[in-house]
Amino acid sequence: MACLPAVAEFSEGVYEKVRTVGLDEALASLASEYRPDFLGVDPADAPDVLATHVAEAVRRAIASEPEPTRRVVLTNELLTTLAAPEEQLPGAIEHLVALTRQLTSGKPTIPRPVTPLSQAALLTNSRDEPSLSAELRAELGSADRVDLLCAFIRWHGLRVLEEPLAELRLRGVPFRVLTTTYVGATERRAVDELVRRFGAEVRISYETQATRLHAKAWLFRRNSGYDTAFVGSSNLSRSALVDGLEWNVRLSGVATPDVIRKFAATFDTYWESNAFVSYDPDRHADDLDDALAYAGNRRATTSTVVSLAGLEVRPLPHQEEILEALDAERRLHDRHRNLVVAATGTGKTVVAALDYRRLIHETYATDLSLLFVAHRKEILEQSLRTYRETLADGSFGEVYVGGARPERWRHVFASVQSLSSYGVTNLPADHFTWS
Repeated sequence: MACLPAVAEFSEGVYEKVRTVGLDEALASLASEYRPDFLGVDPADAPDVLATHVAEAVRRAIASEPEPTRRVVLTNELLTTLAAPEEQLPGAIEHLVALTRQLTSGKPTIPRPVTPLSQAALLTNSRDEPSLSAELRAELGSADRVDLLCAFIRWHGLRVLEEPLAELRLRGVPFRVLTTTYVGATERRAVDELVRRFGAEVRISYETQATRLHAKAWLFRRNSGYDTAFVGSSNLSRSALVDGLEWNVRLSGVATPDVIRKFAATFDTYWESNAFVSYDPDRHADDLDDALAYAGNRRATTSTVVSLAGLEVRPLPHQEEILEALDAERRLHDRHRNLVVAATGTGKTVVAALDYRRLIHETYATDLSLLFVAHRKEILEQSLRTYRETLADGSFGEVYVGGARPERWRHVFASVQSLSSYGVTNLPADHFTWS
């Protein structure tokens, strides 16, 4: 028996209901001031749209039949109509929940999360609901590949997942981790533990001005095809995993396959990006310590040497246009005193550093002395940091501001006041090649 929509359920607004005979009848009975608008379904989307529509109709029909045997009969009749005999039910309604090698103990070897693998869910760490940590422990136990994006990684958060992560390595499961040094919140000993004890391959974003990664997400790939993922607010810390007021959406390769595919593709894009640098505790521990200290404002000096370990600063599209215009002015018009005017926040300092890098590596193929002038200490320190990152040289440049005085006078970042007090005339006119 068809279930027609009630007239009262319709109100003015937006919809996405498949047009049916019952829908037309219901709309016809509405007041004349309401006008329905229909839009054709894209052929590429039609299979999903129609399958969802039929699935809901089937669900209602089966739910209205209380007898289990009759439910099996109805299901098999529909599958016969669809010419899918291999999908028919042999008898009782059952799930295959695991496939394991036979063991003498007879105990199951693969843990299962409380949330079914085929369903999406919202986890809030609420009382009487499974915590994120409990679900992650179960998910890790059945995963064949694991990817983690996490802005912050903390030692006590890692301890919460210690046992399943150790088991993950024993099973030889590939484990990839992307994290950051943003605000210095990550703890190096936790990152070291991921690599040394749990066999994770870790790549780090050393962005310090603003994070390029603030996501918190896990992806569990399974050879069975039942992939799952968690996306939400929880970093790898104890409070976030156990009892914090955190919201995390559990995705399913069955219920939300398109989202899972996008997750996997986006993670792979990040993984191959130059913004993330491979981390080896034996080679990069000091670099990470320095970067975390700098990002966490635990060192006030800009003399800290931070090795960027291969991180390459690249121009954004609008910055590339500016760089090309500067190059054209020099090469085509022989103009070497150029002014760049751009809005605040568009990265003029980055453009200047990239332009200098191009000059010393490509145009002149030699080192050029540099004078960078600004009116505030904070701007000079931030600009020096930008040049160091762009040139991949943690010891590049000296500041001349607030009592700090250059020793080499080769690449100087100076305040107007310092230059004035020193006496700019004391420097040879051609001392600085670039300014």
